[in-house]
Amino acid sequence: MLKKIDLKDLSINPFTLLNTDWALLMAGDKNSFNSMTVSWGGMGVLWRKNVTTVYVRQSRYTKEFMDNSDFYTLTFLKDDFKEQLSLLGTKSGRDIDKMNVEGLNLIDIENGFAYEESKLVFVCKKLFKNDLKESQFLVDNLFNECYSDPEDIHTMYVGEIVDCYISE
Repeated sequence: MLKKIDLKDLSINPFTLLNTDWALLMAGDKNSFNSMTVSWGGMGVLWRKNVTTVYVRQSRYTKEFMDNSDFYTLTFLKDDFKEQLSLLGTKSGRDIDKMNVEGLNLIDIENGFAYEESKLVFVCKKLFKNDLKESQFLVDNLFNECYSDPEDIHTMYVGEIVDCYISE
């Protein structure tokens, strides 16, 4: 069961939360949505708002849902769900039904979706997006180290955290 909380009551380490625990980025509506596992991103304050920043490659099926949705969720599953996170990060929603992954129970929340097995969920309203370009990189070779295919770069999305849920 998830309960809504105020962000000021949340105590987390955003670096381990994204990089080690991983998250599910989910976007779409009741009839059609997709999710993908992410470990690149950030949390902080921008434009006087609490925000998350997520990155989606051009080739990912989730990108079209991100582009066509006003909201997205960033969902962190409880510790026993690495197998499901791995599956959701390596298989495309074009090929499997991500609404019915074994061991995960999809639930509706205001402006999005989560799984009953979530430990933390941020509901985010999109504020900004930008396609990364090689000319924006300030460190030599960083673009080439991260992008073997210059056509399959990331789009950066910044979303205001409008709701936060934790498991009870």
